[in-house]
Amino acid sequence: QAFIDSPINVKDTKAAFNFIPENVLLSNDLTLDNFRKVFDASDFWPVLWASLYYTIGGTVGALVMGLFAAQLMNMTFRGRSFLRGLYLSPYVAPVIAVALAWVLLLDPGPGGTLNALLIQLGVIEGPINFLGQRVAEISIFGLSFDFPVALTVVIIFEIWRYFPLSFLFILARMQSIDSDMYEAADMDGASPFQQFWSLSVPQLLGILSVLFLLRFIWTFNKFDDIFLLTGGNAGTRTLTVSVYEQAFAVSNIGAGAAVAVVIFGCLLTFSMFFLKYISQEEGL
Repeated sequence: QAFIDSPINVKDTKAAFNFIPENVLLSNDLTLDNFRKVFDASDFWPVLWASLYYTIGGTVGALVMGLFAAQLMNMTFRGRSFLRGLYLSPYVAPVIAVALAWVLLLDPGPGGTLNALLIQLGVIEGPINFLGQRVAEISIFGLSFDFPVALTVVIIFEIWRYFPLSFLFILARMQSIDSDMYEAADMDGASPFQQFWSLSVPQLLGILSVLFLLRFIWTFNKFDDIFLLTGGNAGTRTLTVSVYEQAFAVSNIGAGAAVAVVIFGCLLTFSMFFLKYISQEEGL
């Protein structure tokens, strides 16, 4: 009752709420000093290595798997149309749905399908946290090295999800090749592998070069797949994840912008090198 009866000072109330909110985009943090902080950070080079490993592995894997699928679909057999549509399902499915399916499939808990299957087959003794384990020590011929588990699983997901794009382009190029060359090679006694290596591959180098350039750029910029699977943890933090963490997680727009410029510089350097040397050899 005393609070209700007390007079309200309108001037003090206006002064209390008279403030200008801070805009991080207009702050003085957008300086060149952010680049020094980015390169001096202790985790910059591991993050750059993870980005390159993820990009090269995902790009090459998608091209190889797409080439294999196109070679298979270039043959005539019953059910080919259905299998072609099945090949496209990973690419057209919503990324959130397929990422959730993979998380449930690779769950180290009792509901993890892959771990349960491997344990029943006697391949492993206990469950493996495929998306949460950074490295695993592997020994081959007496040599031991740390194998990046989570990052490799994310690369496998990248290959599985995006190989249909390469498959479509490669298959279209295969079907445009004159079949007379294969008939002549078959009459000369060339094996199927010799026909593929000597006839198909030279005809496909042009489209493979274009696909490699596009897939490299797209994979290097990929963010949603990694973030949905691991959140950037367990050694899967790439430069794009760093942009999100700096700009939005900790509201450091300057550092996030600096990392984005570094990504642009890396892709620009790669594109210039590719177009100057690689594409000239393929006649592009």
